[in-house]
Amino acid sequence: METNKNFNAPIIGNEQKSKYVKDQRDVKIFSFISWMFLFSLYVLPQYFGVHIGIDFTMQRIFLIIILFVIFTSRNHVRAYFAMIPTIRGSIFIGLYLFVTAYTLVLRADISAFINPFIEFLIFYTLIYLIREFYGVEYCFKWIVRFIYVLLIMGVIEYINGESLFAKLETLKGLYTGVFIRSGSYRIMGPAIHSLGYGLMLVTMTPFVLFDYKNNEINIFGRKFLFFLLIVNVFLCGSRSTLSIFFVEVIVLFFFQSSERKKKNISILIPTLIVFTLLVILTKNHGFGRYVLLQITSIIDEAFGTNYSIQYGADPALLQSSNYRAQLSSIFKLSWLNPLVGIGRKRSFAAEINGSYVYSVDNYYICEYIRYAYPGLFSYLLIIFSFLKDMIVKIVKTKDPYCVALFVGSACAFINLYWIDSLMNLKYIYILLALFVCRDYYKKPLNEATPKKDDSKKSKYIKKSVLR
Repeated sequence: METNKNFNAPIIGNEQKSKYVKDQRDVKIFSFISWMFLFSLYVLPQYFGVHIGIDFTMQRIFLIIILFVIFTSRNHVRAYFAMIPTIRGSIFIGLYLFVTAYTLVLRADISAFINPFIEFLIFYTLIYLIREFYGVEYCFKWIVRFIYVLLIMGVIEYINGESLFAKLETLKGLYTGVFIRSGSYRIMGPAIHSLGYGLMLVTMTPFVLFDYKNNEINIFGRKFLFFLLIVNVFLCGSRSTLSIFFVEVIVLFFFQSSERKKKNISILIPTLIVFTLLVILTKNHGFGRYVLLQITSIIDEAFGTNYSIQYGADPALLQSSNYRAQLSSIFKLSWLNPLVGIGRKRSFAAEINGSYVYSVDNYYICEYIRYAYPGLFSYLLIIFSFLKDMIVKIVKTKDPYCVALFVGSACAFINLYWIDSLMNLKYIYILLALFVCRDYYKKPLNEATPKKDDSKKSKYIKKSVLR
């Protein structure tokens, strides 16, 4: 199939007209809009957009445009909604959205419903576009390119001392500003917080370490990109991200083929020796001191030690493990209704065991606060449903692609135990969407959609495209 030179998207010949548009000019326009949707979804910050009653971020704007074009055809409306039940987790997503809907009504909080609804609408629209237009390979390749840009920008950001995306702040109240820990600036990329950027980095790892062309996990397949990823993980200054990232890399390393492991060990061992020597030689200043600060902070967090103080850590930060230990007591607060959460518009604050808690760095506890037990359990069912399907697929097919997406998704969900979502669940949903579409990259959804009379077609959509 011929491809668009700019976007690698399908070009439609005379015998194969676009399902979205009538001529080549409109093909190029839709190609650009579709690419911009993916670009805005992955790269642009949530605080870039316009406020008209509610926040219209750039990704929401392009979502509306995409849905307008697709939904002007009855056939494709049917295909879109017929797709939803084919995704196993949809029943639990529906249950979760039901909980958010009654929370909206009982708490008079539109954000309680609209925010998760839009997140899942993006999820389903991305699946539809991957199946019908992008293809898995197109989506995967462009995300890798976006990651190159973001990771390079992360290094520049650290030198600059402020996120380069800060210049795009048009929606006030989301961008949280500069973060400094123990005298070091923490990069945040397009996220609203450095912890949110850490979650992004965890979800980037499968793209960096998976070779799509050869369908294999290869941790040194993109050496420069892997190096940039490691640098960004350290520079974001998140202990949970650093811990999860190393576990993620180790797991993916062992899922490589035997031949690939042998080749990569010959690269890994000398690399670790050089890295260790460099850290030792610079342990009292610069690079070595910063690396040891991050590593010893993890040790202190896990074992209650204070080794990180000698590398410049703030002693007050060592109390964070005690702070986190109090969070489980939130389930025992009598004033929180166990069946109806407080929604999203009300902030949470409580005195727990003598400590004043107002920042809850645990997505699952935050879900309990927002939507009570029904919301928490229904979301856990969503997670387990997708992860179970991934495991079943891996056992049956031994597909390295599914292994990489499973490890990335599982690690991201684990990371949420130490952070709130910080508006970055979409990066996990991208991994899930690519998994769902694995079997559809050569099997278009419209093949199963009966053709309708031409009079019912949209004026914007002439004919289905077969990939």
